[in-house]
Amino acid sequence: PLLERAGLASFEAVMASSGGRCLRALSDRENWRLELDDGRRQPRGVYLKKHHVRTLRSRLRAVLGGGPGPTPGRVEAENVRRLGAEGIDVMRLVAYGERLHGDGLVESFVLTEELAGYTPLDDFIRRRFPRQKQDRAEPRDRDLNRLIRQVADVARRFHAAGFNHRDLYCCHFFIREPERGRFEIRMIDLQRVQHRRRCRRRWLVKDLAQLAWSAPWEQIQCTHRLTFIRHYLGVRRLSVRDKRLIRQVWAKQQTMMRRLGVAR
Repeated sequence: PLLERAGLASFEAVMASSGGRCLRALSDRENWRLELDDGRRQPRGVYLKKHHVRTLRSRLRAVLGGGPGPTPGRVEAENVRRLGAEGIDVMRLVAYGERLHGDGLVESFVLTEELAGYTPLDDFIRRRFPRQKQDRAEPRDRDLNRLIRQVADVARRFHAAGFNHRDLYCCHFFIREPERGRFEIRMIDLQRVQHRRRCRRRWLVKDLAQLAWSAPWEQIQCTHRLTFIRHYLGVRRLSVRDKRLIRQVWAKQQTMMRRLGVAR
Protein backbone atom coordinates (compact mmCIF):
# COMPACT_ATOMS: atom_id res chain seq x y z
CA PRO A 1 0.00 0.00 0.00
CA LEU A 2 2.82 2.44 0.81
CA LEU A 3 4.36 1.99 -2.64
CA GLU A 4 1.00 1.98 -4.37
CA ARG A 5 0.12 5.39 -2.89
CA ALA A 6 3.44 6.71 -4.17
CA GLY A 7 2.93 5.23 -7.64
CA LEU A 8 5.88 2.87 -7.16
CA ALA A 9 4.13 -0.50 -7.24
CA SER A 10 5.94 -1.78 -10.35
CA PHE A 11 9.53 -2.26 -11.43
CA GLU A 12 9.10 0.20 -14.31
CA ALA A 13 7.65 2.88 -12.03
CA VAL A 14 10.52 2.63 -9.56
CA MET A 15 13.23 2.81 -12.23
CA ALA A 16 11.51 5.74 -13.98
CA SER A 17 10.80 7.70 -10.79
CA SER A 18 12.34 11.15 -10.48
CA GLY A 19 10.56 12.42 -7.39
CA GLY A 20 12.45 13.13 -4.22
CA ARG A 21 16.03 14.35 -4.00
CA CYS A 22 18.86 12.94 -6.09
CA LEU A 23 21.89 12.48 -3.83
CA ARG A 24 24.27 11.12 -6.44
CA ALA A 25 24.10 10.34 -10.15
CA LEU A 26 26.85 8.34 -11.85
CA SER A 27 27.00 6.62 -15.20
CA ASP A 28 25.90 3.26 -13.76
CA ARG A 29 23.89 4.14 -10.63
CA GLU A 30 21.80 6.76 -8.86
CA ASN A 31 21.02 7.41 -5.19
CA TRP A 32 17.74 9.07 -4.19
CA ARG A 33 15.98 10.06 -1.00
CA LEU A 34 12.18 9.83 -1.21
CA GLU A 35 9.37 10.67 1.17
CA LEU A 36 6.41 8.28 1.08
CA ASP A 37 2.98 9.01 2.52
CA ASP A 38 2.12 6.34 5.08
CA GLY A 39 -1.10 8.03 6.21
CA ARG A 40 0.50 9.73 9.18
CA ARG A 41 1.42 13.34 9.74
CA GLN A 42 5.08 12.79 8.92
CA PRO A 43 6.02 11.09 5.61
CA ARG A 44 8.30 8.09 5.79
CA GLY A 45 11.81 8.63 4.43
CA VAL A 46 13.31 5.92 2.21
CA TYR A 47 16.50 5.60 0.19
CA LEU A 48 16.47 4.29 -3.35
CA LYS A 49 19.49 2.96 -5.22
CA LYS A 50 19.08 2.43 -8.96
CA HIS A 51 21.62 0.46 -10.96
CA HIS A 52 21.86 0.18 -14.74
CA VAL A 53 24.72 -1.38 -16.68
CA ARG A 54 25.31 -3.11 -19.99
CA THR A 55 28.32 -5.40 -20.44
CA LEU A 56 29.48 -8.10 -22.83
CA ARG A 57 28.40 -10.70 -20.28
CA SER A 58 24.93 -9.21 -19.91
CA ARG A 59 24.56 -9.10 -23.72
CA LEU A 60 25.45 -12.79 -23.89
CA ARG A 61 22.97 -13.59 -21.12
CA ALA A 62 20.24 -11.76 -23.04
CA VAL A 63 21.07 -13.58 -26.31
CA LEU A 64 21.11 -16.98 -24.56
CA GLY A 65 17.89 -16.25 -22.67
CA GLY A 66 19.52 -16.37 -19.23
CA GLY A 67 18.72 -14.37 -16.14
CA PRO A 68 20.36 -11.10 -15.10
CA GLY A 69 22.88 -12.76 -12.77
CA PRO A 70 23.77 -11.36 -9.33
CA THR A 71 22.60 -7.76 -9.69
CA PRO A 72 23.65 -5.04 -7.20
CA GLY A 73 20.04 -4.59 -6.06
CA ARG A 74 19.56 -8.26 -5.28
CA VAL A 75 23.01 -8.63 -3.68
CA GLU A 76 22.36 -5.78 -1.23
CA ALA A 77 18.86 -7.05 -0.44
CA GLU A 78 20.22 -10.53 0.29
CA ASN A 79 22.97 -9.07 2.47
CA VAL A 80 20.32 -7.23 4.49
CA ARG A 81 18.51 -10.52 5.03
CA ARG A 82 21.65 -12.56 5.83
CA LEU A 83 23.05 -10.07 8.32
CA GLY A 84 19.67 -9.74 10.00
CA ALA A 85 19.57 -13.52 10.37
CA GLU A 86 22.96 -13.34 12.13
CA GLY A 87 21.58 -10.86 14.65
CA ILE A 88 23.45 -7.87 13.19
CA ASP A 89 21.25 -4.80 13.03
CA VAL A 90 21.06 -3.16 9.61
CA MET A 91 18.64 -0.93 7.72
CA ARG A 92 15.15 -2.25 6.96
CA LEU A 93 14.49 -3.53 3.44
CA VAL A 94 11.36 -2.16 1.74
CA ALA A 95 11.66 -3.64 -1.77
CA TYR A 96 14.09 -4.65 -4.48
CA GLY A 97 13.84 -5.65 -8.13
CA GLU A 98 15.89 -6.59 -11.17
CA ARG A 99 15.46 -7.05 -14.91
CA LEU A 100 17.55 -8.07 -17.92
CA HIS A 101 16.41 -6.39 -21.12
CA GLY A 102 16.73 -7.90 -24.57
CA ASP A 103 19.54 -5.50 -25.53
CA GLY A 104 21.67 -6.62 -22.57
CA LEU A 105 20.81 -3.73 -20.24
CA VAL A 106 20.64 -4.93 -16.63
CA GLU A 107 18.60 -2.78 -14.26
CA SER A 108 18.09 -3.30 -10.55
CA PHE A 109 17.09 -1.32 -7.50
CA VAL A 110 16.95 -1.60 -3.73
CA LEU A 111 14.68 0.50 -1.50
CA THR A 112 15.45 0.77 2.22
CA GLU A 113 13.85 2.65 5.07
CA GLU A 114 15.59 5.74 6.38
CA LEU A 115 17.22 5.34 9.78
CA ALA A 116 15.37 8.25 11.37
CA GLY A 117 17.16 9.68 14.39
CA TYR A 118 20.45 7.95 13.58
CA THR A 119 23.77 9.68 12.82
CA PRO A 120 26.94 8.37 11.11
CA LEU A 121 29.44 7.23 13.73
CA ASP A 122 32.14 9.79 12.91
CA ASP A 123 29.68 12.71 13.02
CA PHE A 124 28.09 11.34 16.18
CA ILE A 125 31.44 11.16 18.00
CA ARG A 126 32.37 14.71 17.01
CA ARG A 127 29.04 16.13 18.19
CA ARG A 128 28.48 14.00 21.27
CA PHE A 129 31.97 13.99 22.79
CA PRO A 130 34.24 17.00 23.32
CA ARG A 131 37.78 17.05 22.02
CA GLN A 132 40.00 14.99 24.28
CA LYS A 133 42.74 16.90 26.08
CA GLN A 134 46.25 15.53 26.29
CA ASP A 135 46.05 15.35 30.08
CA ARG A 136 46.70 11.99 31.71
CA ALA A 137 44.85 13.06 34.84
CA GLU A 138 41.63 13.70 32.96
CA PRO A 139 39.06 10.92 33.59
CA ARG A 140 38.15 8.89 30.52
CA ASP A 141 34.64 9.32 29.17
CA ARG A 142 32.76 6.15 30.09
CA ASP A 143 30.09 6.71 27.46
CA LEU A 144 32.68 7.02 24.70
CA ASN A 145 34.39 3.83 25.80
CA ARG A 146 31.03 2.08 25.99
CA LEU A 147 30.28 3.15 22.43
CA ILE A 148 33.72 1.99 21.22
CA ARG A 149 33.19 -1.43 22.80
CA GLN A 150 29.76 -1.74 21.18
CA VAL A 151 31.15 -0.89 17.73
CA ALA A 152 33.95 -3.40 18.31
CA ASP A 153 31.37 -6.03 19.24
CA VAL A 154 29.40 -5.42 16.02
CA ALA A 155 32.60 -5.62 13.94
CA ARG A 156 33.68 -8.82 15.72
CA ARG A 157 30.32 -10.56 15.19
CA PHE A 158 30.22 -9.36 11.58
CA HIS A 159 33.64 -10.85 10.84
CA ALA A 160 33.03 -13.98 12.93
CA ALA A 161 29.97 -14.74 10.79
CA GLY A 162 32.24 -14.85 7.73
CA PHE A 163 31.49 -11.41 6.29
CA ASN A 164 33.76 -8.58 5.19
CA HIS A 165 32.48 -5.16 4.19
CA ARG A 166 35.15 -3.67 1.87
CA ASP A 167 33.95 -0.18 2.88
CA LEU A 168 33.93 -0.41 6.67
CA TYR A 169 34.31 3.30 7.33
CA CYS A 170 32.81 5.02 10.37
CA CYS A 171 30.14 6.60 8.16
CA HIS A 172 28.66 3.14 7.53
CA PHE A 173 27.86 2.65 11.23
CA PHE A 174 24.76 4.63 12.16
CA ILE A 175 24.25 5.52 15.83
CA ARG A 176 21.26 6.51 17.93
CA GLU A 177 21.29 7.33 21.64
CA PRO A 178 17.70 6.96 22.91
CA GLU A 179 18.89 7.69 26.44
CA ARG A 180 22.23 8.88 27.74
CA GLY A 181 24.86 6.18 27.59
CA ARG A 182 22.68 3.65 25.72
CA PHE A 183 23.55 3.30 22.05
CA GLU A 184 21.86 1.57 19.14
CA ILE A 185 24.00 0.70 16.13
CA ARG A 186 23.01 -0.15 12.55
CA MET A 187 25.27 -1.05 9.62
CA ILE A 188 24.49 0.36 6.18
CA ASP A 189 25.73 0.29 2.57
CA LEU A 190 25.85 -3.48 2.16
CA GLN A 191 26.14 -3.78 -1.61
CA ARG A 192 29.84 -4.75 -1.55
CA VAL A 193 29.64 -7.04 1.49
CA GLN A 194 31.17 -10.47 0.83
CA HIS A 195 30.91 -13.79 2.63
CA ARG A 196 33.94 -16.07 2.67
CA ARG A 197 35.37 -18.61 5.09
CA ARG A 198 38.89 -18.92 3.66
CA CYS A 199 41.70 -16.53 2.72
CA ARG A 200 40.07 -13.77 4.76
CA ARG A 201 43.05 -12.12 6.49
CA ARG A 202 43.62 -9.48 3.83
CA TRP A 203 39.96 -8.43 3.87
CA LEU A 204 39.71 -8.26 7.66
CA VAL A 205 42.84 -6.11 7.79
CA LYS A 206 41.34 -3.82 5.14
CA ASP A 207 38.06 -3.46 7.07
CA LEU A 208 39.82 -2.67 10.35
CA ALA A 209 42.22 -0.22 8.69
CA GLN A 210 39.31 1.63 7.04
CA LEU A 211 37.57 1.91 10.39
CA ALA A 212 40.74 3.12 12.12
CA TRP A 213 41.55 5.64 9.37
CA SER A 214 38.06 7.18 9.39
CA ALA A 215 37.82 7.54 13.20
CA PRO A 216 37.88 11.24 14.27
CA TRP A 217 41.49 11.78 15.26
CA GLU A 218 40.78 14.62 17.68
CA GLN A 219 38.47 12.45 19.82
CA ILE A 220 39.82 8.93 19.31
CA GLN A 221 43.21 8.53 20.93
CA CYS A 222 45.58 5.56 21.20
CA THR A 223 43.93 4.36 24.42
CA HIS A 224 40.56 4.25 22.66
CA ARG A 225 42.04 2.30 19.74
CA LEU A 226 43.54 -0.17 22.21
CA THR A 227 40.14 -0.53 23.89
CA PHE A 228 38.60 -1.28 20.51
CA ILE A 229 41.10 -3.93 19.43
CA ARG A 230 41.09 -5.72 22.78
CA HIS A 231 37.31 -5.92 22.75
CA TYR A 232 37.27 -6.90 19.08
CA LEU A 233 39.71 -9.75 19.79
CA GLY A 234 38.07 -10.63 23.12
CA VAL A 235 41.34 -10.55 25.09
CA ARG A 236 42.82 -8.65 28.04
CA ARG A 237 46.44 -9.23 27.01
CA LEU A 238 47.54 -9.10 23.41
CA SER A 239 49.34 -12.18 22.13
CA VAL A 240 52.12 -12.26 19.54
CA ARG A 241 49.53 -13.13 16.90
CA ASP A 242 47.30 -10.24 18.01
CA LYS A 243 50.20 -7.81 17.76
CA ARG A 244 50.99 -9.08 14.27
CA LEU A 245 47.41 -8.27 13.23
CA ILE A 246 47.71 -4.78 14.74
CA ARG A 247 50.93 -4.14 12.81
CA GLN A 248 49.22 -5.19 9.57
CA VAL A 249 46.25 -2.93 10.25
CA TRP A 250 48.57 -0.05 11.14
CA ALA A 251 50.58 -0.52 7.94
CA LYS A 252 47.40 -0.50 5.86
CA GLN A 253 46.14 2.58 7.68
CA GLN A 254 49.43 4.38 7.01
CA THR A 255 49.12 3.56 3.32
CA MET A 256 45.63 5.07 3.33
CA MET A 257 46.91 8.20 5.09
CA ARG A 258 49.64 8.68 2.50
CA ARG A 259 47.13 8.31 -0.31
CA LEU A 260 44.09 10.05 1.20
CA GLY A 261 45.44 12.19 4.02
CA VAL A 262 43.91 12.39 7.49
CA ALA A 263 40.15 11.81 7.69
CA ARG A 264 38.25 14.96 8.62
